[in-house]
Amino acid sequence: MTAERKDPSKLLDGLTAPQREAVTHGDAPLLVLAGPGSGKTRVITHRAAWLARTVTEPRHVLAITFTNKAAEEMAQRIAALDVGAEMTVCTFHSFCARLLRRFADRAGITASFSIFDQADRVAAIKDALKRADFAEANFPPARIEARISRLKNAMRSPADAQRDGGGYEQEIIAQVYAAYEEVLAAQNALDFDDLLLRAARLLGEDAELRAKLEDQYRYVLVDEYQDTNHAQYLIARGLALQHHRLCVTGDPDQSIYGWRGANLNNILEFEEDFPDAKVVRLEQNYRSTKHILAAADRVIRRNRDRKKKTLWTENPEGAPVRVVECEDAEAEAGFIAEQITEAVASGAALKEIAIFYRINALTRLLEGALRQNGIPYRIIRGVEFYRRKEIKDLVAYLRVLINPDDETALLRIINTPARGIGQTTVER
Repeated sequence: MTAERKDPSKLLDGLTAPQREAVTHGDAPLLVLAGPGSGKTRVITHRAAWLARTVTEPRHVLAITFTNKAAEEMAQRIAALDVGAEMTVCTFHSFCARLLRRFADRAGITASFSIFDQADRVAAIKDALKRADFAEANFPPARIEARISRLKNAMRSPADAQRDGGGYEQEIIAQVYAAYEEVLAAQNALDFDDLLLRAARLLGEDAELRAKLEDQYRYVLVDEYQDTNHAQYLIARGLALQHHRLCVTGDPDQSIYGWRGANLNNILEFEEDFPDAKVVRLEQNYRSTKHILAAADRVIRRNRDRKKKTLWTENPEGAPVRVVECEDAEAEAGFIAEQITEAVASGAALKEIAIFYRINALTRLLEGALRQNGIPYRIIRGVEFYRRKEIKDLVAYLRVLINPDDETALLRIINTPARGIGQTTVER
């Protein structure tokens, strides 16, 4: 037994009965329905550690989540539980990128492929529109990009889109989609949706590779399963097709990515996919007051497609939830500023007050009202690190070094910093 096989019982300290049930569950499929604030991340990390301590080695455990931030937090928590550094904890996209670079020959691509972000994709769509002889004014690239993204998430090829029909617009989408794929191929590039689509196809078509991966990843854990799209569903199933050691956590009531292709049926029909699945419900909330939880519960009970849960908490009652109807957005901003002024006058600290808004466009009126009332504020937002101009420029240089066919990256940096290369020279 390795040094990492320490007493696993300590991993159960402080867990509730349902949390323990989920952490110690055996080899059969497991669906953890986790209400908001119910300790879901704690459960999935402790389960990963439990498996590595009791029935397998860390290198045979794969934990997948959605965002880099969530994956980083999960990895840190698992490391703190001292189960070894060989466990794979990552996002769907990073897992698929590694898989495709490792088995590029099997996927019919080269390992040096570039990965196009959304800005690169829109640039490639513009190129595709020119190739297909369509005007950008009539077919906005961002809109076309979103439609193609949904097709890829549904595992639909340009030929599929052509066969699906749907009228003139769908016909145009199919043609631009085909031209877009030509642009990607010419530049030896994949977009983020391709990472999922190609990996899903690889797992579905290459039985030998699938068996190899199933042996490598003997226990698969997927977080936020309610937000998986069709490609991610196929990847998760493909990795556990034979051994069925698949644990998914999520909550249909918290699905937020339907606009990006998420398929709620993936979690709603988990028990149909795996009839021997165990279902554990995490219903105790540790985050909210009783008033807030009751209000939230009354709202989500009206959802039509859901798994029944009864949310409860031992937290205090807290202040009642208020719903305030304002005449317009300007009046709403003024009301918020007045509430903050009153709270501060009653002894509240500004650092204890937060305003959540739906879209960034709403900040203009809010900022105006705060300034008018002499309330200092700080906006917690900004451009993501890898979307900053200087970072994208630097990465573009690296992309061209690795993949000389990456024309999108080349055009970005050919005159950055400025060195007298004009558009005529570029075209020539």
